[in-house]
Amino acid sequence: MNENTNDVSKNGENASATVSPEKKKERELPDWMLDKTTVNELKFCKLFTQKHPMKCIGGRFFDYDGLVDENALGNEVYRMLRLGVWIGLSKKVVQIMDALRLYTYSEPIPPDMNFIHVQNGKLDLQGNFYPNREFCTNRLNICYDPNIRNGAYYPEQFMTFLLELLTPEDVVTLQEYLGYLLIPSTKGQKMMFLIGQGGEGKSRIGIVLREIFRDNMLTGNIHRIETDRFFRYNLKDRLLMIDDDMQMQALSSTGYIKNLVTAETPIDVEAKGKQSEQALLYTRLLCFGNGSPKTLYDKSKGFSRRMIILTTLPPPERRIIDPYIAEKFIAEKEKIFCWMYDGLLRLLANNYRFTISDRARQNVMETMQDNCNITEFLEDTDRVMYGEKLCVSSAALYDSYYRWCDDNALTALKRDTFTSWVKQNSDQFSIKYTNNISVGGKTVRGFRGIAIKYIST
Repeated sequence: MNENTNDVSKNGENASATVSPEKKKERELPDWMLDKTTVNELKFCKLFTQKHPMKCIGGRFFDYDGLVDENALGNEVYRMLRLGVWIGLSKKVVQIMDALRLYTYSEPIPPDMNFIHVQNGKLDLQGNFYPNREFCTNRLNICYDPNIRNGAYYPEQFMTFLLELLTPEDVVTLQEYLGYLLIPSTKGQKMMFLIGQGGEGKSRIGIVLREIFRDNMLTGNIHRIETDRFFRYNLKDRLLMIDDDMQMQALSSTGYIKNLVTAETPIDVEAKGKQSEQALLYTRLLCFGNGSPKTLYDKSKGFSRRMIILTTLPPPERRIIDPYIAEKFIAEKEKIFCWMYDGLLRLLANNYRFTISDRARQNVMETMQDNCNITEFLEDTDRVMYGEKLCVSSAALYDSYYRWCDDNALTALKRDTFTSWVKQNSDQFSIKYTNNISVGGKTVRGFRGIAIKYIST
């Protein structure tokens, strides 16, 4: 009988074990579950945002730290949902993410050019620090200590490196440009190129900037701004894009880059599978390379005037390469931030005009000549001469230019490009375009104030 009783008891326990867990699960359903299969999306979103306050701006999530990683956010939603959802969990995560976008929708936050948002508060452009965090689209990975800047701060490792990399005058320019990156403004209307032969370690600057800017910075290829219409979408809400190994091939077009550098009105951007939209971009460009940027067709001053080109010094002969130099820079990031901030204040005091050394100006001039050899041709007194009574047809001038390029192993521009450039820059050479040049009894187009010298062969 005891055995039967034990059997009944065991069967009763087994029966209870098969029933009570379900009832237990029903009793422990989260408050945001209506039943075993239905989520109360409104209540879920409310509870979720109480734990993780955020806003959805332009289809992307922002919290007090800035842009939110949607993969990490989706994982956070998944971990909460799995407490009550057992079937179709992955689809439910996507559904809840869409619900969160609607629940946290916010109008775009205008770029704040009056404050720099850091981890422990915000810093204005007069040196005042406020230890309160606000929603923002750009928060830097810096814990600002006013005592650092008010004291005799000096990022020793970083400054020692820079003074071996650049002349002191160019270090000043770099300081102003890196400070310019701290605020979402394009009023400086410049992009910077650091050019060297290689091995100087200039790309180490990009590593410390990544640590300071984090998600507010993008690493990419400057050519893709022109060639990849989807890439430009990635520039939204980014303070900086670094090209740490710029390609040497010439840019086939420069329109989007020029618009980005001077952007004061929205630019068309497009994400894959979505309708294009207008976005106010303020991404500044910092490129490292082994040669100056080149353009294939744009020979105007519009591109070159937007450039700051700094050339690096040869590395010291007995220089010992330190594999931990980037880590040493990162350890000084709060001091480096203060150094950048002081560069920004100097730039603002100079009304967004950068301090440009003669060396840097010459770099731009040489790049212009490399991109457009017309200037060099027109300055060659063995080929052309100037005078009020002189004139030459467009065809004859181009033929002389073409032979000059051939003699100097240069690539001649197309006839239309050459003539258009000379017309646009005629004032520089005190010449004038006209359609009334007499050649061999015919009236043709050409230029007054210039003539070619015929070279005997």
